[in-house]
Amino acid sequence: MNHLPATPFIQEKHKLRCFFNKWQLLNLISSSHKIEVSKGMSKVQWFSRDIWIICAGFVAAMHVGKLPPAVPVLQQELGIGLVQAGLLLSLVQGAGMLFALTLGSYVEKIGLKRCVLLGLGLLSAASLVGGFSQSVSSLLLLRVVEGFGFLLVTLSGPAYIRQLVPAEEISAKMGLWSAYMGGGMGISLLLTPWLITMMGWQGVWLTLTLLTLSLFALVATRVPKPQQSTQKIEVFQLIKTTLKHPPAWMLALMFGTYAGQWFSLVGFLPTIYQQNEISLTLAGALTASVAIANAVGTFACGIMLQRGLLPKTLVQTGFIILMLCALSFYIFQAQLPFLLQFACVFSFSLFGGLVAAVVFAQALRFAPSPVAISATIGMILQCSATSQFLLPPAIAAIVSATGDWFWVGIVMAAFSAMGWLLCQKLFQADVRA
Repeated sequence: MNHLPATPFIQEKHKLRCFFNKWQLLNLISSSHKIEVSKGMSKVQWFSRDIWIICAGFVAAMHVGKLPPAVPVLQQELGIGLVQAGLLLSLVQGAGMLFALTLGSYVEKIGLKRCVLLGLGLLSAASLVGGFSQSVSSLLLLRVVEGFGFLLVTLSGPAYIRQLVPAEEISAKMGLWSAYMGGGMGISLLLTPWLITMMGWQGVWLTLTLLTLSLFALVATRVPKPQQSTQKIEVFQLIKTTLKHPPAWMLALMFGTYAGQWFSLVGFLPTIYQQNEISLTLAGALTASVAIANAVGTFACGIMLQRGLLPKTLVQTGFIILMLCALSFYIFQAQLPFLLQFACVFSFSLFGGLVAAVVFAQALRFAPSPVAISATIGMILQCSATSQFLLPPAIAAIVSATGDWFWVGIVMAAFSAMGWLLCQKLFQADVRA
């Protein structure tokens, strides 16, 4: 059968059909893209069940922050010396420095919910007994117990939140979780002096006991038990896998370069206050504002990650600002007026939150396996605690040897540069960056 030649009308009809099909395909692609974007930009459910786990992190940090404002009172009432006061302040970090990775590797085996509850239980018990303690040795021992309670909560939190939160909300929620240290410590630093004047240091310990027990009950009854991994967990194999995983080391070292600087800079705030004759009441409020600024920075970073900003850009921006603030504060300390000195410290704490939030969020992504998330967090916290333990005395030694803060600024800038380079290396190695 002979085919009729295509008339102009048939040719135009064929062109219109092709155009219509292409338009439908493009519309379908565009619609699916809009759906994906809307999923990523959907409103975050802030008051869902995971909020109690986030609150547990804040309350655990409040136990860490309750001690610094109470030290002068403890010195008067119990005769605590400077060395003992220093031990009370550092023992929490000592627990993390020695046991964070090992304890983090056991978390999945024990169970995430059990670990959070055990941590809150240890914090409650230690604070309760501490409220009735009248000896320095018992307070030191109880501080070690609080250190383990703090670790159990902070090691379990990220992996637990990951199971409770939809994937499209995880960046924002991890930003809020990362605010636990600055937020919890800031609240304690702000409220503890006021509470001590009302009820004494024992009252502060007992108040935190009641708060922690209340949260224990809420987590036990309101937060569902996470899905238990069916994979057989060999703890020593998990530690070995984490230690042999380069991204875990990069995240841990990156966080360590920041955390030691933050702890040292905040630790030298009393020196600024003393030089500028700031009252104790105002000094406490200013120190609390610096800690809370860090929490604001981490939370804001979580929102920025949720909205699609690149983690690499946020971290490297953070480290550049840390470098500038540290150089300005340490090198020009004698020349800067108090307001500018404090602005440097405040900005350092605020923008340091960019580093903290990204590190905790990326730990979920770069862990060698889902069951190794808590071990990876443990490795990060262990590097952080080691840096916070070693860097302040190193700074003191540099100042004692040189009689000047200039070289401290150079050392801090070098730490920030190292963090910047580690970030560059981490995301270069990741094809998804």
